[in-house]
Amino acid sequence: MRNVFFPLAFISCSTLVACSFQMRAGTGANEPTTPQTATSTPATAATTAPAATTAKPSGPAVRRLGKRTAGQPTGPTPTPSSTSTTPTVPTGGHVVSGATIFGSGTVDATGFKGNIYWVDSGATKVPALGSMTPAGYLFTKELNITPQAFSTGFPGVDAARKENFAIRYEAPLVVTEAADYDFRLVAEDGAILQIDGMTIVDNDGVKTAPGEKTGPVHLVAGTHVITVDYLQTTGNVALQLFCTKANDTEKVCPTRL
Repeated sequence: MRNVFFPLAFISCSTLVACSFQMRAGTGANEPTTPQTATSTPATAATTAPAATTAKPSGPAVRRLGKRTAGQPTGPTPTPSSTSTTPTVPTGGHVVSGATIFGSGTVDATGFKGNIYWVDSGATKVPALGSMTPAGYLFTKELNITPQAFSTGFPGVDAARKENFAIRYEAPLVVTEAADYDFRLVAEDGAILQIDGMTIVDNDGVKTAPGEKTGPVHLVAGTHVITVDYLQTTGNVALQLFCTKANDTEKVCPTRL
């Protein structure tokens, strides 16, 4: 009995060892899948990693000083001009000798110089004043002529001239800080606002009552040239220029912003 028992036990153990060795060393259906899963993980991380770099930082958006909020127009951006338009008394020119609602003969270095022109009675638009010779000159600090009758004429130039005339107002416009502006031009009859030769507000044309137009513009820091051409045919007169800096209140426009 003992001779039989030991060989059987030995055979059984050998069989178990052989089966175990075959399962560890074999391939095919019995091969474990864990290593394949582990190798696929880095590939997944590689494809998702770039997405993390496109994420936007949290927190409030930064808004440039003086700029309108998104969606609001800034208008054109004139280039500062090197041409001097500082008001001075022209040599040999006729200057008004008394105060009028359009200006006087006293120079204001921080104001406007006005060139006076005579126009035909049939004019309905501001003529090409740049190609015309002024009949006289006047000066004013600002353009704030409310609707009213004009009865004084231009003493020292033509005191009897109370209608059918035009005035080109010019001044250096000093901008200390870049910002967006809205300009509002009230006129009876016509008026056109330009900055550095670029039309900002066109309120031209004969009117039976004061009319107004507005225009946006982005002004960079520097000295610009502001020009307002005005036409009066018959009836009451009016000429007012207002400006509003972004996020500020409207005011009669000065020549230093």
